[in-house]
Amino acid sequence: MGIPRRLRRSASLINSLGIVLCLGAASRVSADPPADAPKTLPQENFLSSIKESLRLGYDHEVVRGHFDLGSPNPRRYYCLIDTKTGRREPNAVLGKPVRLADGTTGLESGSVSLYACDNAEKQGMLVTAGYLLKTPGGGVAAQPPQPTQPPAPSQAAVASQAAVPPMVSADKIDVAGVKLGMSLDAARTVLKSKKLSEYNESTETLSYLDSAKSATQSIADGHFVNTIATWTASAAGDGLEAAGESYEVMFTPVPGKERVMAIIHSVGYAPADAVQEVVLENGLAKKYGGFAGANNLPESPTWLFQGGGKVRIGDVCNRRGLFGGLGRLNLASRPLENLALRKTPDELRFEAEHCGVAIVTEDHYTPNGGSLGGDRLVTRFTVTAYSPAVALEGAEAAAQLIEAAKGVLNKADAARAKNKTVPNL
Repeated sequence: MGIPRRLRRSASLINSLGIVLCLGAASRVSADPPADAPKTLPQENFLSSIKESLRLGYDHEVVRGHFDLGSPNPRRYYCLIDTKTGRREPNAVLGKPVRLADGTTGLESGSVSLYACDNAEKQGMLVTAGYLLKTPGGGVAAQPPQPTQPPAPSQAAVASQAAVPPMVSADKIDVAGVKLGMSLDAARTVLKSKKLSEYNESTETLSYLDSAKSATQSIADGHFVNTIATWTASAAGDGLEAAGESYEVMFTPVPGKERVMAIIHSVGYAPADAVQEVVLENGLAKKYGGFAGANNLPESPTWLFQGGGKVRIGDVCNRRGLFGGLGRLNLASRPLENLALRKTPDELRFEAEHCGVAIVTEDHYTPNGGSLGGDRLVTRFTVTAYSPAVALEGAEAAAQLIEAAKGVLNKADAARAKNKTVPNL
């Protein structure tokens, strides 16, 4: 029986450990990362960090920079350099920074992680400001400028992968033809053109809690389309090797002006029609950027599109759980709850400012997970896109409509009260 990619890769890492090494000297570091280490960067080879930990000593190792991973309580990882040889240590280290007599920063009580400093630097995550470096002769070494975005792929990568876009504009992000920010009518046209066997629009009405009456009040003309679901699924249903296709599209709660703020697209193949994993991953890298090709994609990749169109990779804000995972092929069950009404404007504003104006995720299932990379097949994949920025616009517009409706109702109640006769006293 096949296993999902994330479980397969974890199992292969565990099997590669083989022998447990105990390092007794205080100047050495353990190769084991903490159990709760965040996984927002691709992890490097375990055995290479074992070798590094055996070689690494803190007599001449100083900190050249750091990066933070994880949310809501991030861990700080330090990147070290050997002051005698100038060699940069490949794996980041957890530990306690200490200021040394010469002004440089050392590290004590450390443990080697599986996260590569090179990957953090390429993604613009490495902070070098505040760390003094010195040359072997005692002079001050210049720190390299901090990257502001991932570097463009090499010419060889461009030649082999075609042009990989370094940036994608957030307002042009689409999933199989459905774009974030798209109007309701435009989304209807695209989804109906898919000609899937089932089509359903779920509607809701804006409302508020009237504290005076202890009841929920719907506002006039508050009817809006919450989600559109369209799908075709085989008799096998939602099984990981069932054939079919589904879209679930969520809209902002603004009656008459709904816009697409989230998309979930799932495709399932019969085993005989499965696609190669490398083909799927190359297509993702080419479309959404951030990676040079299939060999660079981590398990369950996440793309964060910033306000200027720059793309970051990895779930540094821990938001992929909103929609990430293998979606359903049969969408007959209850539709999703509208995020713009479930979250507060402050939450949505934080996501838009700190995580990205759009978040894209991908997950897939390989029935022959133990095969070599070029032979692995995919029978199920799901791509999701969610825009906190569009959701925030919708939440603020809906709040204004509700407040305006409450004001009208309050005035009407006051007018009715004035026209009532004096009660029988």
